[in-house]
Amino acid sequence: MLIMSFGLYAQSLNCEKFKSGKFQSTYNGHTAIIERRGSRQTEYFINLKDSLKMSFDVKWLNSCSYTLVPTKESFDKYPKLPKSAVITVEITNTTANSYTQKSTASFTPGTIISEMIIIK
Repeated sequence: MLIMSFGLYAQSLNCEKFKSGKFQSTYNGHTAIIERRGSRQTEYFINLKDSLKMSFDVKWLNSCSYTLVPTKESFDKYPKLPKSAVITVEITNTTANSYTQKSTASFTPGTIISEMIIIK
């Protein structure tokens, strides 16, 4: 009966609806815009004087996890970026118009937890 109880309370994530779209997130007081279409993602900060804009190739590992690898354009624009740079993202919670993600990067220690809100 204990196994059945866990099944009843397990959260069902609806990650499919977040595979493509335009999202907003705030990190260290700065607002980022993220656009993901197919296998490409672009991101930039809207309230920074010298806004960092990057593009990534997206590879979905499963319905709620994916990796981001900077594109050639990003490596050309930011030559100090490690050539082995990979960001791994796991969607950990979903709501009707947002999701929470846990991100780790191969080139920096630690984990970043952030909320991504759908914008039109």
